[in-house]
Amino acid sequence: RRVTRNRAIDTEPAWLPDGSGLIFSSERGGKPQIYSVNLNSGKVRRVTFVGEQNLGGTISPDGKQMIMVNQTNGNYHIAKQSLDGGSPQVLTRTYLDESPSVAPNGSMIIYSTLHEGTQVLSLVSLDGRFKARLPAANGQVKSPSWSPFLF
Repeated sequence: RRVTRNRAIDTEPAWLPDGSGLIFSSERGGKPQIYSVNLNSGKVRRVTFVGEQNLGGTISPDGKQMIMVNQTNGNYHIAKQSLDGGSPQVLTRTYLDESPSVAPNGSMIIYSTLHEGTQVLSLVSLDGRFKARLPAANGQVKSPSWSPFLF
């Protein structure tokens, strides 16, 4: 069934861990921001308000944090924000960060970034204290995704 009904572009959905709703990017406010929708009630609410744009959201495994691409002052960085609201905390200072993916255990975020003109993958811990660039062979790498836990 269709979940949203708006003339704006609604894209990049991500499930809440309990399956009760989704977050998604939408241009319904003029520029991309992140919204949530409750699947039972159909109620949509805007979640992000700080930054020129917020997009590409995903949810931490515990369902408490949203990880996203935040654009502020023309710079694209990975940020986190409580799903309950508040301001985003920028976690990265690399260049043109995109496509965040949270590890199944919730400890790390892998993302794509630009380093010396080449698209590479980097890691940042959920608290922002640990940062690492992953070595890559020749070529561009983008859109990383963690494998789920295997039981």
